Parts: sequence; structure tokens; C-alpha cells
Amino acid sequence: MIREFALRLDRRKYQVSVVCLNERGQIGKEISSHGIPVMNGIMRSRFDPLSLIRLRRTLRTLATDLLFCLEHRDAVALGTLASLKLVGRVFVAVHSTRLWGGQKSLGLTTRWSLRFVERVLAVGENQASYLAREEGVARDKIAVIPNGIDLSEIERMPSPTEVRSLIGLDPSKLVVGIVAALRPEKNHELFLEAASVVAKEIKDVHFVIVGGGQRKPQLESLAVKLGIRDSVHFTGQREDGRVLVRAFDVAVLCSHPVVETLPIFLMEAMALGKPVVSTRVGDVPSLVEDGATGLLVPPGSCEALSVAMIRLLGDKELRAEMGRRGHEKVAREFTLERSVQLLESLVEGH
Repeated sequence: MIREFALRLDRRKYQVSVVCLNERGQIGKEISSHGIPVMNGIMRSRFDPLSLIRLRRTLRTLATDLLFCLEHRDAVALGTLASLKLVGRVFVAVHSTRLWGGQKSLGLTTRWSLRFVERVLAVGENQASYLAREEGVARDKIAVIPNGIDLSEIERMPSPTEVRSLIGLDPSKLVVGIVAALRPEKNHELFLEAASVVAKEIKDVHFVIVGGGQRKPQLESLAVKLGIRDSVHFTGQREDGRVLVRAFDVAVLCSHPVVETLPIFLMEAMALGKPVVSTRVGDVPSLVEDGATGLLVPPGSCEALSVAMIRLLGDKELRAEMGRRGHEKVAREFTLERSVQLLESLVEGH
């Protein structure tokens, strides 16, 4: 979203620069390739006493009017301190609802720093309520700017048959897929457990897991234990994850009720006309209308998840109808254009 905001803000009104505390990274390089200045090397070690001076000097050189910080503790703490009596306005974007293990999203340092911030940006109303209720952020400071996606990219994507061929999937089989980093909060174990139930009810179903992470061997072992290893395809980390969604008949996200807020993967799947099954977590219910654009199930329930998957796999017309409604929902409420418009309106004080 930072990349998209940087590239899409109206250049006639805004001059955008990006400052990375450490390395630029892949996204920083992408932004830079579009002619936007991307600076880095502000923090040269974990406890760098000169980082505050470097950042303040950078903000002064850029004649910064508004500083937009991601929620990482170092970015928020250094950003707010460096901005004092130098930058008139500071926004902080928070994209999580608690951390894995039950910890709050915002640490003491971040919460203290927010007293100097004009706006805290949430991605949904449920998350905004959480930030006010659990994190102590003043409700009148919180603004909601949902994530969004670029619908024009869909027109340039290869066909589902081409995508299946790309990753070695039989075009005659039904495909259930998930796109998510292999982190504990995404609960891939539940996906595999439900897949083992589905495989007993419906023949010729393939299950695709797109995402990288250190938990891959553990999940592969679970697939073997469940007797479905031959039906599960692990793609590993992919830069074209959104393209691979074209191969799915049903898209699934079964996250635990922490961390998850408003998943872009579900938006992409719906935009592609794919029916979705998701656990009822974070702000997912604002995106997935249960029974209309997809099916919502309780977190942690293998039975509910497998029943929902079987229901969609067994009804082609229902898949098509939910996919159509999902596309319309995203096109109406969750485009990048709308996200950028909301941000520009907030910047301009509307």
C-alpha cells in the first residue's frame, strides 16, 4: 500500500519521497524505479545514537510538510521525535490487530509517541474500535482507509488454464488455494486438516499453498501424516502470487483471530471472481458478505471450514454467483483509487 500511495498520489499537488531506516528492499527499489526519491541508511545499527539526527536532517532537506510512518516502533518513535518543531503533521498507519502470542499491536514506545501524531490510520472499523478500546488511541485521532487493489491488473493476467499449466496443475481438477506467508497466525494447519476432510468427499481436488516461510517442512510433514501429500502443491514464495489465484476455484483464508485485519489476498480473489471461504476475523466481514460474496466460518473450526469448502466445490453455479458478487463488491468499495482518494481527502483536512 505504501508503494501504491507513493505512486498514485496526485503529482500536481504532492511531492513524495520515501525514507527507509535500513535498506531500501524490493519495494523501495520498485518505488525508486518510477522516479520517486528513496533514501535509506538512517539507522546503521540497532542502537544508533545518530539515527535521530540523520532523520531530522533528511526531513529538513526534503522540506517535509507531512510525515507518513508505518507502525514499526523505530519508525514511529524516530519519526515523531525527528518531526518536533520541524514537520507540521504526522500520520501513522497501523495494519494489525494484536500480534501473534496475544501481545498488543502497539508497544509502550509507540503508544507514547502517538501523542505527537495527528492521525492514526486503520484499515477497517473493527480495527479502529480495537485501537481505541485496547490500545488507548483517542478515537477522534483514528481514520479508516481500507486497503485497495488495482482492478486493471486483472485484464493483463493470463487465463486460468495458462496459470495452471505454469505451476503444473491438472486443468481437469478442482483447485482450492490459499495465498499467505507460512506464519503461525495464518493457520495453514487448519487448511490442511480441512483439505483432508474435503479429499474424502470430493475426488480430484488439488490444494495449493502459495507462500514462503520456515514452516514449510512442518506443513509438508502434516500433509503426509494426513494422507494428502500428493494432492497438496506448495509453491513456495512467489512474486506472482496474485496471478496464481487465477488457477483457484475456491480461495480460502483461515487465520486465527489475531493479527489479521483486512487481507489483500481476499480482495484479489474476489476481484478475480473467485468465491472465498474465510474465518470471521478482523475486518474480513466488511469485505466478505456471508452467503453473498463468500462464506464465513468460526476461527479454528475444521468442521465448518471443510463443510464450506465442500459446499462451494459441489456447486458450480453458486461459485459463479458468489464470484460475480465478490467482484462487484471490490469494484465498488475496495479499489486503490478509492484508497488514494480517502488519503488525499484526509491530507487536505476534509
